[in-house]
Amino acid sequence: MIIIALLQNFSACFQRYRSRKKLASLPHELRKDMGIMQDSFETEVSKGNLFTLVKELVAICVLMATKKEQL
Repeated sequence: MIIIALLQNFSACFQRYRSRKKLASLPHELRKDMGIMQDSFETEVSKGNLFTLVKELVAICVLMATKKEQL
C-alpha cells in the first residue's frame, strides 16, 4: 500500500517537473492571454530544475517513512 502511494507521489513530482518545463517554453503573448503574471511565471519556472525535482522526491520519501513509523 505504501509503495503504491510512493509511486503515485513520484509520478506527481515528475508531472510537475514536465509542466514547469513546458511553461518555460510558452511565449509571452500566450502567457499573457492565459493570465499568468510574470512574477508567478518566474517563480514556477525557477522550480523546473533537477535540484528541485530531487528535493521533492526526497521530501516524499521522508514523509512516507514518517507515516510508516507512525503506523
